[in-house]
Amino acid sequence: MILLSLPAGAQSPSPAQARQWCFGTSGIDDDQRLAGCSVVLRANPSNARALANRGETFRRKGEAERALADLNRAIDLDPKDAIAWYNRGIAYDDLGDRDHAIADYTSAIKLSPRDPFYYNNRGNSYAGKDDYAHALADYDQAIKLDPKFALAYYNRGSAYREHDEADRALADLDMSIKLDPNYGNAYGNRARIYRDRGDRARALADFAKSLQLSPNNDRDFFARANMYFDEHDYARALEDYDRSIKANASYAGTFNSRCMTRAILGRLQEALADCEQSLKMAPDDPYTLDSRALTYLKLGNLDAAIADYDAALSAKPGYDSSLYGRGLAKRKKGDSEGAERDIAAAKASNAKIGDEFAHYGIE
Repeated sequence: MILLSLPAGAQSPSPAQARQWCFGTSGIDDDQRLAGCSVVLRANPSNARALANRGETFRRKGEAERALADLNRAIDLDPKDAIAWYNRGIAYDDLGDRDHAIADYTSAIKLSPRDPFYYNNRGNSYAGKDDYAHALADYDQAIKLDPKFALAYYNRGSAYREHDEADRALADLDMSIKLDPNYGNAYGNRARIYRDRGDRARALADFAKSLQLSPNNDRDFFARANMYFDEHDYARALEDYDRSIKANASYAGTFNSRCMTRAILGRLQEALADCEQSLKMAPDDPYTLDSRALTYLKLGNLDAAIADYDAALSAKPGYDSSLYGRGLAKRKKGDSEGAERDIAAAKASNAKIGDEFAHYGIE
């Protein structure tokens, strides 16, 4: 086994301090834990508890591969350590390996069958595999073991919501919030239920609460931005798309949405930049091609607009927005017959498509 060096900048502790840092239960930060356990392991590379503690700390710091290396060794040395199995399950989950995660959570449950966290996390892994029945059974058992387990109510409510059981979802999310009123994600998922029911005021209130509690929640900024967009409140939508991207710039769809919004607001060069970024991340996406086409249409670059609409329709035949936009571009180029054919096809699919484009500033 290769022993790792101390974390960068960590103080080298004495043997007694190292044991305190590695095995202490409170007042110890992650860098101290790593430093302490590394010193312990230099003296005894087969200290299973030190390996388990260091592995769990690597996992918390987002270093799942290093976590696995330590936890594998810890479990080999002490296969009855339920917590090590549990933490390795989380590390596998972090890597997207649901099957190994479920196997490890199951091993933890066999060793400690009354720990609600083990069932809750296994439920999350089943949910990640869209195994709804097993996920719900595990959430049920977690709540049976701990009726005040707010996170399990949140997870079960989220699973109900994703499978169109809104009433059950709402009841669970209400309970989660009652038990833990400072958990922002519960408000965000409850907001989505209110939004889908058309209760805009309650949805916006819950999104506001979620974002107050979790100000870097990019998904809730994005969801609220979409609500504003659908209400034609493009200025507020843009503010939330900006915040979503600032919090997490890894989603092509958010750049596409901001491209579309900027195009509607007349910020055309910025819109092009967003669409280009989105297409770098998701090449040939028809929705982004459609957004860039709208931008070109507003810029008066009709050939580029038609080329993008053609590409969007090749990827998504019959897409009403691209048909209508291409029809408008053809009309501006003097192709009346082609324009009317595209516009008629778009209206056959969506009778209100003309109204939507009027909101975009193009008729």
